[in-house]
Amino acid sequence: MNPPRLPGLQILRALAALMVLIGHVLAEAEHYFGISLPGDAIPWTRGVDIFFVISGFVITLSVSRFPGQPAAFLRRRLLRVVPLYYLFTTLMVAVLLLMPAGAKDTTLDPMQILSSYTFMPYARVDGRIAPVLSLGWTLNYEVYFYAVAALCLALPRPLLSLGVFMVAIAGLGLVIDFQSPQLSFWTNPIILEFLMGIGLARLWQRGWHRPHLGAAVVGAGIGFGLLIALDPTPLPRFLAAGLPAAMIVASGTLLCPQYRLPGMIWGDASYALYLSHRFSLRAATLFLLPLLPSTVFGAAIYVAIVCITALAVGMATHLWIERPMIRALTPGPRGVPA
Repeated sequence: MNPPRLPGLQILRALAALMVLIGHVLAEAEHYFGISLPGDAIPWTRGVDIFFVISGFVITLSVSRFPGQPAAFLRRRLLRVVPLYYLFTTLMVAVLLLMPAGAKDTTLDPMQILSSYTFMPYARVDGRIAPVLSLGWTLNYEVYFYAVAALCLALPRPLLSLGVFMVAIAGLGLVIDFQSPQLSFWTNPIILEFLMGIGLARLWQRGWHRPHLGAAVVGAGIGFGLLIALDPTPLPRFLAAGLPAAMIVASGTLLCPQYRLPGMIWGDASYALYLSHRFSLRAATLFLLPLLPSTVFGAAIYVAIVCITALAVGMATHLWIERPMIRALTPGPRGVPA
């Protein structure tokens, strides 16, 4: 049986991708126009933390479909994320080879490229641990999470084993300052955000969902308020962003009514939007900057055009590339590619 398509979860996926897009566009606008813009104090890129909690929720539901089948589970998850990521990673490598001036803050490093395709954390020249497609650092965490979940599927209590492992490894990250980029990355307590999603999914599976639109809206509002209020504090990210993200996802799953909501297709397109928006942003920046005045009005026009362009490219990527790609690679009922 397929995991249920929860409307609230779809809306949150779309919202998380939109938050990351707005955060990156605002940062780019302020950098090039040299001015502060309204809304820049909002931690837009914390949409990634919402993604991580959602991922923990979804994986918990997926695990129940593959009892004792770690290979089948891992194959299904990798099929969902790897092909499109490889496509955009290859596109980024092509840009570095053919138009190096078109890339921002990224250089051609063979080891970084190799690590990007193997999802191995790699420290760049500037010290940041990221693949050649920099926003792919989240995919390194996702695939890491999938791999650990697949290994735990071979154990009698997979979700319990997964939770114990994640708590233990995050505990090491809190008490030990690892110098290895791989160990530092894998033990980062941000992985506990996946565990928060697992906890919410277990509550949902046990029937702890009470649909109420008003409560869902209020809960999500409080979550976003905490996300903004806690961002400047010295709390570690898994607390300052992870706990508000968990409250937001709880509102979208345990409290959100199960009727179809407008905009759900943007939840399906959220992954394509996330991977493609950096290319849309860079191309639009190179085209628009010579045409716009260095004023607040010019910056506002820039933000609007770039966001609309990125949304259009993201949806087109989902409809014309991602969907056909997954359909072609997904085995049919007789094991023949559909």
